Amino acid sequence: MKSINPTLRIAELDALRGIAAMAVILFHFTSGIAKNWAFEQSWFHLYDPPFEFPYGGTGVDLFFMISGFVIFMTLDRARSAMHFAVGRFSRLYPTFWACALITLLVTANYGLPGMEVTPRDALWNITLLPRFARAQMIDGAYWSLEFEILFYVAMLMLHRLGAFKKLTVPVLLLWLGAAAAAHGVLTYGQPESLVYRLTGKIKAVTSLDYIHLFGVGMILYDAHRRRAWSLGHTLVLVSCAVLAWWKAAFPLHFVFVVGFGLLLHLATTGWLPFLNAKPLVFLGAISYPLYLIHQNIGLVLLNALGGVTDSAWLRLGITVAAMVVLAWVISVCIERPSMRWVRDRLRRFT
Repeated sequence: MKSINPTLRIAELDALRGIAAMAVILFHFTSGIAKNWAFEQSWFHLYDPPFEFPYGGTGVDLFFMISGFVIFMTLDRARSAMHFAVGRFSRLYPTFWACALITLLVTANYGLPGMEVTPRDALWNITLLPRFARAQMIDGAYWSLEFEILFYVAMLMLHRLGAFKKLTVPVLLLWLGAAAAAHGVLTYGQPESLVYRLTGKIKAVTSLDYIHLFGVGMILYDAHRRRAWSLGHTLVLVSCAVLAWWKAAFPLHFVFVVGFGLLLHLATTGWLPFLNAKPLVFLGAISYPLYLIHQNIGLVLLNALGGVTDSAWLRLGITVAAMVVLAWVISVCIERPSMRWVRDRLRRFT
């Protein structure tokens, strides 16, 4: 197995993030919410997407795999739990607050039926865990952030307990086994039973929904840091694949998951040097604000452009380009400065 130095930043991961973000955006603007709204909302200018991109939503699966790799790698390097927590906070929260506020203002001013949120719900969004309070998300694209946060918390707790020093494979197998058991109970169990209700609550706070995706990234990183591939690593990947097959949302979903796992492996072992291309690295650098800002604001712009041009290609192209520019501005003016500011303060107190 060709290996890389796991102590270095892996530029290919940034490129994969950018690709995943663009896949989600194209899905939303061609086959997802924009297409549905064009036919369901009377106020929306007629919009017939110029092409279909129905599987772009699986880009979130790739995001989760990348997170499994990166969070394990970050914990492996972290000097302390505080450094890890502050690092994650600086990476996620300031940019999210800025994007959520911008989206909230645009939605309030231009109106998106069904997308309005109450002041209470808006405040709960600040936590990145609004659904725990049964609050509506400011933007539907935020749903994945809740699972990211819960995964970070679980990883930090397990790392503090020393679970990943020598027991990575057993811990992951237990985690995957718990996910399989929970999925079985919630698929075939009785909703009125105590076991069913308890399983749902436990699943909600222990990252069981997507551990088969996070687990792929984790086990790939573990193999890289140990400079060896073991039978245990193979067993974990097979378990992830079985769970992915069982939980597949559509017939080709399993194929995409396997393909993303292979792509992540090749990218993180240096076999895909073309991913270092500047446009892809640029998209990766702005992928977080791009993911956060595109959906509701993109809908508003797609609709507004319908009053100017009948060309679906032009409407789509301008909207995607505008979202990229807006994400870049947010990255330069908010994301990077806020990360530096928070981390500089951390250094002063440690």
